[in-house]
Amino acid sequence: MDNFLNYDKGSILASLENFHLQVEHAIEISRDLPSFNFKNNIYEIIISGMGGSAIGGDYFKSIVQSYNLMQGIRVDINRYYTMPNYVNENTLVILSSYSGNTEETISAALDALNKTKNLIAITTGGKLEKIFKENNLPIVYLPEGFQPRAALGYSLVTILSIMYKLNLIDNIQENTINLNSLPEFIKKTTKKYSVHDFNNPAFKLANQLFDNIPLIYSSELMLPINLRWRGQFQENSKSMAFGNVVPEMNHNEINGFLKPIGAIDKLKIILLRDRENHPRVKLRFEAMKDLLKDLNIEYLEYYGIGDTFVERALDLTLLGDWTSYYLGILYKQDPNAIPYISKFKEIMSKIKD
Repeated sequence: MDNFLNYDKGSILASLENFHLQVEHAIEISRDLPSFNFKNNIYEIIISGMGGSAIGGDYFKSIVQSYNLMQGIRVDINRYYTMPNYVNENTLVILSSYSGNTEETISAALDALNKTKNLIAITTGGKLEKIFKENNLPIVYLPEGFQPRAALGYSLVTILSIMYKLNLIDNIQENTINLNSLPEFIKKTTKKYSVHDFNNPAFKLANQLFDNIPLIYSSELMLPINLRWRGQFQENSKSMAFGNVVPEMNHNEINGFLKPIGAIDKLKIILLRDRENHPRVKLRFEAMKDLLKDLNIEYLEYYGIGDTFVERALDLTLLGDWTSYYLGILYKQDPNAIPYISKFKEIMSKIKD
């Protein structure tokens, strides 16, 4: 453990170990959401953000899809400087920026102001807070002191709680989400991934990925977990990581495994699966496995463990989070540090339009 802490300068380990407390706290503070006095019916929801501030929206979209929670309401995630052209007075736009200073999200907020009055900010402050205060718009504040990627529990629970308060999805049901049971589930799951030996799937996977590049495939339903894994490897581990979705990759990418010669030897193919995938997607994964075996290409396969889709999604999320942490330590990197993201922001701040 001492060796781990020699590299973990930002206490990422503590945030992983206490993720259940974050979700617990998020549920508590979401009971005191501000009033949302929107006059028009909501037919579309856009969650606009970047990086770790957007991933909660991705998870929300997949949860809605899995449980069919919002019939007749379109949900989109926006990662750009402007809003889609279809935004109007029947669109709810949620601007998510943990720092409140994300360049793209600030620009998107200003564009959204010209298209709809149904706006909510999720932030700790910054320019986004200033814009919303000036326009007398509701702000949901997140606790400070986290890297945006480490605040997934806050962002996801906050988005779900906003939808409950607006009566856009049904109240919490025992057989669907049941937010109140999640902290205990996460606590038990965390114990599985926090043991530093090869009986721990995350610790074992980190060692398998050392000096290799993760190549992650999932269904569209599991895309948020796919994105999360890639982002966590890139930020926590300082490792390249790539991925795609099935069935789309079956029509192009799967044909490129053989060249350049030897390239595939540096890749570790990871299949992220769920029992709720479309029946034809399930068959496609089995066919992919047969093809990979024929090509003598190794792969690793993971299903989330849990009774509900939310539990299974969070189980796989924790597996990826812990794996990326261990891999960062194996690479002798500080999992908290984001040197090239910080450097890039510094370069961008000096460039004039």
